[in-house]
Order: sequence, then structure tokens, then C-alpha cells
Amino acid sequence: MRKKIEQLLAISIVILLSAGMTSCDKNQEVQLSEEEEIQIFLDDNDLDFEPTESGLYYIELIEGTGLQPVAGDTVTVHYSGTFLNGRVFDSNIGREPMRFVLGIAYVIEGWEEGLTYMKEGGEALLIVPSSLAYGAEGYYDIPAYTPLAFTIILEDVYPGPGR
Repeated sequence: MRKKIEQLLAISIVILLSAGMTSCDKNQEVQLSEEEEIQIFLDDNDLDFEPTESGLYYIELIEGTGLQPVAGDTVTVHYSGTFLNGRVFDSNIGREPMRFVLGIAYVIEGWEEGLTYMKEGGEALLIVPSSLAYGAEGYYDIPAYTPLAFTIILEDVYPGPGR
């Protein structure tokens, strides 16, 4: 009986390890697919940029001349979010700017990082891998593991406390 339990336990461990390896392989496949999709987007748009250490692609379109935001500052932005095929999924262009405090995880990680490279009055294109956006869960109409493109105009920076 003890030998039978040990055999079942060993089989269970092998199955769990195999499932874990399959999951790792799937994550690697997804990551590779996203990288390929981003590279195709960059090539199609004649953009030759390297990602930051986190994987974010920051492409400055218009250099700002004002204050560069840091965590704790309040910022106002206009933005347009698209899938890499160009389909818009969200935008506040032509409406009131979005206002939030930088560094409190109010927006996706890709925005948190990208905005710190900008200066007030600037405009940038952020190519955001899913790991810095909506990841494995997705968000409403944004499927899981979807890289996104955001054009962001940093309208205003209001210094936070202690600045």
C-alpha cells in the first residue's frame, strides 16, 4: 500500500512539473510573439528604437520644454491608445485632459515609466508590452498579452509635496 502511494505521489509530481514547464513554455511563446509583433510595428513605421530595461519603447515625438514629472507630481495628459494594428481602443483627444498623481499606480506601468522621460509640453509614442499594461488578464476589449501603443501629450505638471 505504501509503495502504491509513493508511486501515485511520484506520478503526481511529474504531472505537476510537466504542467509548470508547459506554462513556462507558453509564457515564453507569448513573450516571443509580442516581441515579434512589436518589431513588425517598428519596422512598418520606420522606427529604429531599443526598449528600456523594462521593455518599454519610448519614442519622443515633440520635445517638451517644461517640468519633467517625478512620482508625487500631478500631471494632465491627452492620449490616444491603439492596438499595434492601428485600431483605437481609447482616447481623450478633443475632450478634457486626464489628471492624476504620478507614482501611485493609477495608470499602467508603461505610462508611469514613460511619463518620467517626458517634459511638460512634450509628446511621445509609447509601445507598451503587455507586462507593463494589462498582462495575462487583459482589460475590457483589450485581450490578454496584447502590446499597445499610446500617443501621450504631457500638458501640465504640478509639483507634488516635497518637490
